[in-house]
Amino acid sequence: MQIYPGDPLKTLASVNGYYECPKDESGRRLGPLVGYAGTYKDESGIKRQKVGEIYCNFAKADNYPRMLDQFARDLQLNGYIGGTIQAFCGAPLGGYSFSTVLGLVYDIPVIKAEKKVVALATQGSREMTDLVFARDQVEPGVNYAIVEDVCNNFSTVEKLVPLIFDAGASVSQIICLLNRSALVDDYYQMKNMNLSIAVNNLVRIKMRDFRQDDPYVREDIEVGNVVWKPKDDWGRLEKAMAEVA
Repeated sequence: MQIYPGDPLKTLASVNGYYECPKDESGRRLGPLVGYAGTYKDESGIKRQKVGEIYCNFAKADNYPRMLDQFARDLQLNGYIGGTIQAFCGAPLGGYSFSTVLGLVYDIPVIKAEKKVVALATQGSREMTDLVFARDQVEPGVNYAIVEDVCNNFSTVEKLVPLIFDAGASVSQIICLLNRSALVDDYYQMKNMNLSIAVNNLVRIKMRDFRQDDPYVREDIEVGNVVWKPKDDWGRLEKAMAEVA
């Protein structure tokens, strides 16, 4: 591990947590595409994953508390602590470790939301979950900052913010290690609430994603040159990067 203050992606790459699809001089891919969490429905109504060429695996940083400590300090939250941020709320599961380190660095409380299974997986669908507060509870009157590792469509935020407000507290910021949304920059507008929440990210990259039928990626999809669950098959991505290093 190597810490590069102010350069989180270089720091993450030092523990092989950053993947960018290698290419030859003609632009031909020498490694696989990666599956993203974003989905769409194709012409037949089947839900499919979007794909892309870059993946930041911040789960790798969870193994290195000193790295998370540097990330927390790079955010420079001192001006908010005790005012608009009085506690952190870690979103499952990517926000758990980072919220704990943030609480340690800035010396304020941390709570964590949990996933509760409400419907088991079937042959045609994944299990369904709701967010709940079980082991930890929201304290009324407190301004919380929601902590995630990666934000894209902000679906977790949409579920978590109403829970915190219903408990008599508020949400002042969304903190993430990476904001890769194509649409959200400094503020996120809640869809079902008249509320705009500040987004404070360590890294801001608008990562392009593609439908599987997009001509730019279609050939790779057809031949299986894609890792659908990057964190579960990270070794394949590491090997692709190493072969062209």
